[in-house]
Amino acid sequence: MKRLERPGEVVVDYESSEAALRRIIDSESKREETTPRNEAQTRLDLIDRLFFECLGWNSEECHVENSHAGSFTDYEFGTPVRQLVVEAKREGISFNLPAGFARPTTPLSQLRRDQAIGAAIKQAMSYGQQRAIPVAVVANGLQLIAFVATRTDGVPPDQGRALVFDSLEAMLSRFEELWNALSKPGLQARRLGRMLDADADRPPPEKVSASIPGYPSYKNRNSLAAELQILGGVFLEDILRQPEVEQSFLEECYVTSGTLSQYAQVSRDVLAARYSHFLESETGASLEPVQHKSGVSGHLLSDVFAASVGQRPVILLGDVGVGKTMFTRRFILVEAREVLKKSIVLYLDFGNEPALADLNPYVLRQFQTQLLIRYGIDIEDNGFVRSVYRSELQRFASGIYKSLREANPEAYALKELELLERCIADLDSHLRRCLEHLLRAQRRETVVFLDNVDQRPFAFQEEVFLISQALAGSWPVACFISLRPETFYRSKRQGSLTGYQTRVFTIEPPRVDRVITRRLTFARKELNATGRLPTFPSNVTVNSERLNQYLGMLLNAFEANEPLIELVDNLSGGNVRRALEFVNAFVGSGHVDSEKIFKALDRYGYTLPLHEFLRAMIYGEHEWYYPADSPIANIWDISQSDGREHFLQPTVISFVERGARSGVDQGFVATSQVYSHCQSLGFNERQTAAALNRCAAADLLETSPRYVGEGVPGADSERCRITSVGAYTVKVLSTEFQYLDAMSVDTPIVDPKWRPLIHSGQSIESRLERADNFRQYLDSQWATFSERGLQFDWSVLSATAAQKMKAVRQGVARTRSD
Repeated sequence: MKRLERPGEVVVDYESSEAALRRIIDSESKREETTPRNEAQTRLDLIDRLFFECLGWNSEECHVENSHAGSFTDYEFGTPVRQLVVEAKREGISFNLPAGFARPTTPLSQLRRDQAIGAAIKQAMSYGQQRAIPVAVVANGLQLIAFVATRTDGVPPDQGRALVFDSLEAMLSRFEELWNALSKPGLQARRLGRMLDADADRPPPEKVSASIPGYPSYKNRNSLAAELQILGGVFLEDILRQPEVEQSFLEECYVTSGTLSQYAQVSRDVLAARYSHFLESETGASLEPVQHKSGVSGHLLSDVFAASVGQRPVILLGDVGVGKTMFTRRFILVEAREVLKKSIVLYLDFGNEPALADLNPYVLRQFQTQLLIRYGIDIEDNGFVRSVYRSELQRFASGIYKSLREANPEAYALKELELLERCIADLDSHLRRCLEHLLRAQRRETVVFLDNVDQRPFAFQEEVFLISQALAGSWPVACFISLRPETFYRSKRQGSLTGYQTRVFTIEPPRVDRVITRRLTFARKELNATGRLPTFPSNVTVNSERLNQYLGMLLNAFEANEPLIELVDNLSGGNVRRALEFVNAFVGSGHVDSEKIFKALDRYGYTLPLHEFLRAMIYGEHEWYYPADSPIANIWDISQSDGREHFLQPTVISFVERGARSGVDQGFVATSQVYSHCQSLGFNERQTAAALNRCAAADLLETSPRYVGEGVPGADSERCRITSVGAYTVKVLSTEFQYLDAMSVDTPIVDPKWRPLIHSGQSIESRLERADNFRQYLDSQWATFSERGLQFDWSVLSATAAQKMKAVRQGVARTRSD
């Protein structure tokens, strides 16, 4: 690594950097001028050379005269996160150390006894604290003081220690210390903090949940609720696999993909650009939606047969839960039914299969089984095998055993059987020959669909794609394979797709409210026609009239209750499977009084309130909010004992949303900008990284590339974009009583005086009190924010939350009086 902008610089590894320092010392020893340098000359002659030639920094990572709050720093090093601030002084300002002082570190309090040095340290420390830059340096070229300016271990920075070099010769004799403390790799490894015993982050206090006996506990449900819970299977994809209703289900329940939601809390431009940014622009792939206003893409229909595919698989691309399986099954049985009428369709669903140690033989065996069961084609039938290998039998008849045919027919027949046995021994080759024979002799095309591949690990998906490429390239088949965008992106850049030009069709998410209403309508129709529901166990005793009432109540809610539709639409984020799981969580939930609902339905009807549905979503099977099992994220959680961090996730989300509103780069914002923004607010790099990772893991932000790292993507991603989940959680969900109440026990309370007020009572009055106390605690922490004019403003949301809780109290009071 060289700085080409500055002539004479050297490669900045450890050895060459040490040699560079020797050259600086040598040039200083030959310097004849005795007049002390001014600050500008000191920076040019010494400080620039020290940091650029000896400590591994380059000009792209250095920011000079940076303005903040009316003051200017001399140097800031680090991109995108500032890691080091340097306050440069003229050569004449030296360090007043006691005679014979030889210790490498000393308390800052001792150094600050000197008025000039104390002022410089105070100035550098204030720069670091204002900008959340962890390390500060005071340097005059010949001498250097380094210390930790922002600490997270609870120790005031001015009570810490400093690393001191009182001369260039001291820097050379202790060059390893200097390098570890202030070089680019040393700062990235936080070595100075360890040298000065200031590296440990102060963890936040325990959450309230830690003191709740049996947390998170499972919520009990009565027998009626337990039976209603089985209804959840109606809303999930199990019904799609019931042969007796599959055709009608696909015809009546399918919702066209690509219809933009009118309830989403993010801009329509972001929704419309769901796939194009990190696929078309970065992989060179040409994308086409599977669905147009007029129906299924004509290009997709034309690609059904191998002749038009060009010996390459066709990729059906869609995010998790958008309905790739639903589309594929409908395409086979409805949209392309006439085209596929005379074809052989081989469909493999990898989502329902156990772990597969040997994938290729499994695929071949599945093909063989489906040919036999669905089409009555036995690839080991004697007559069929002889038809497939007719040319081989003819050549055999005129070969070396020709005379044996008349002389010893039985021996000839055995030899012929041996030939056929060898032909069918290789299942891969034999299946390919069989399909070639069916195409040639019966004009029967073969179409292969490899579905739910994206539910498996990346290496598995890679192997399946290679199989699909082999099928499309050398077998007489058209091959379709469904993948996630991130899998395609990763494989296109560094995996098995790098060498292939592929046809890609995108499956956009449908309107989830329409999906739910159509499935509920279908379930009611089946119930009225048969007295039961498909896939419903025989031991369920809830009668059909009751079920009809319950389904009707849900149907009315998803047709007319706009706040409920908005909730499910935004928090599902286009994931139909997730939206159906929300419904499933409500049906039969222990947090829902199903007996009360049935009584209300009998007497005067029942309108499903938002808070009741939301409560079932948040808690799921548990008595208390348990983040590991809940689809709802806690945006107030923190990584360090810093009350301001409660607002870091919503601040990050709101900052990223500004990029979406600008319309630039399809709503994506560079994570480097996020780090810089958070650092300007006083948050350190580790806090920002933790917030980004939480947001990415909970789908509050969409990152690009989404596959970065084998764990949770986020802090290492290049760009991020707001999702409807993130926007709704910050703008709407954060003001709901149910949300504040649930999150209060999962959030560390950093102010001890508020901790006793976040109690574990479970009555409605206790929950209201706890939620309001938590809201006021957040108010107290928001007051510590010095910055104003942020896009995120908790004070406005807090006022909305207070009004909502007031309405809940009034509703409870009316219920009590009744």
